[in-house]
Amino acid sequence: MSKKSDDYIKIKKLLRNAIDEGARLRQYFLRGHGNWFALMFSLINFTLIFYNLLFKNLFFVPEFLKSFSVFFIIFGIIYFPVAVIVGWLDFRKGTYRAEQQLTREISPIWREVFSKLDRLEEQNIVLQKSLESISLSKK
Repeated sequence: MSKKSDDYIKIKKLLRNAIDEGARLRQYFLRGHGNWFALMFSLINFTLIFYNLLFKNLFFVPEFLKSFSVFFIIFGIIYFPVAVIVGWLDFRKGTYRAEQQLTREISPIWREVFSKLDRLEEQNIVLQKSLESISLSKK
């Protein structure tokens, strides 16, 4: 091998490692930003807007409750449990199941996965019936 081809291979490896590391860092950033910071900042933004545009201007709220820190505590005590309940209801009775069904029907990857799972379930049922018939014949 020549010196040029060795240098080319080294440079190619360095570039590949840089690209892989960059992709890894990008993924870490997206997870950190999308799952944590965006959620935190959107909640802070929502509470500030809600407080400044509505709560602070309500005439029937006593003055001592119009402090942002008191509002934030009351908001947190009410908002988080209600959001958890709404999320739970969405999983149990809402649109979550329909969304999952739609994903199952549309995505070719999930369509294949679920068709294989359905075949496994059918095989499992046949196997269970065979085992039951064997156990009944032994009695």
